Amino acid sequence: MPRLLLLRHAKAERARPGERDHERALTKEGRKDSKTIGKRIAKDGGAIDLVLSSTSRRTRETWDGVAPALGGEPEVRFLGSLFDAGDSYLPVLQAESGEAQAILVIGHNPAMHETALELAEGLGGRDGARLSKGFPKAAVAIFDFDGEWRSLQPGNMRLVAFIEAAG
Repeated sequence: MPRLLLLRHAKAERARPGERDHERALTKEGRKDSKTIGKRIAKDGGAIDLVLSSTSRRTRETWDGVAPALGGEPEVRFLGSLFDAGDSYLPVLQAESGEAQAILVIGHNPAMHETALELAEGLGGRDGARLSKGFPKAAVAIFDFDGEWRSLQPGNMRLVAFIEAAG
């Protein structure tokens, strides 16, 4: 059964004058939260085969904090298309997923929240209610679905858990 984990990057510094948004680093709190959410992913998310991350500095640093807790050696791809995705990561997932059984996507809002809402079969329960209100930094939504990645369509995933680093 394929599993998708959508992880919004941890808290980043504000852009300094002349600094591009792409180059913003994590704050001290963000680095701490990325390690915390990594431990939660390891506990509740299972083994990861493939990591798809935005190329931004803050998503790379989030991965650096998460990776030690996960163990194993998943394939990692840094994709500019996740930084410039607009409102949905669905096209990127359909193009990049291949044969992986569990994919961790590290990205940005609004695409992260919109993708979670788009893919969810329904957002019942406590986790669904929290996710429907927003997608905080250093939070992960874990979804399962029956089928293959190429058949991934809006509305055919089930929310398994929604976990916040601070929660």
